[in-house]
Amino acid sequence: MIGGQPPVSTLERCVDVRIGNESSFGCINQQLRREVDRANPSLNLPPIDARSPDVRVGNVNEAAVRQQYGSNYGRSAIPYRPAAPNYSFTRR
Repeated sequence: MIGGQPPVSTLERCVDVRIGNESSFGCINQQLRREVDRANPSLNLPPIDARSPDVRVGNVNEAAVRQQYGSNYGRSAIPYRPAAPNYSFTRR
């Protein structure tokens, strides 16, 4: 459809079928689905929002940042790294 909105149809179709001993209750299933949707509307929420736990969002807690940054916590944006070990070999 180009432009505009689709026409609103008030015609509802429901079919109850019985073949042999098998039954399909389309009408009652539709009515129950409408009742469930009215009582429990499905919320289309994003999987991560402002109420999500920090670990799920990707934030870390203060203790973890203190552990990672060591003595540079609060002083630098670069985590603390100890000096590389200096190995010296002596010949005998």
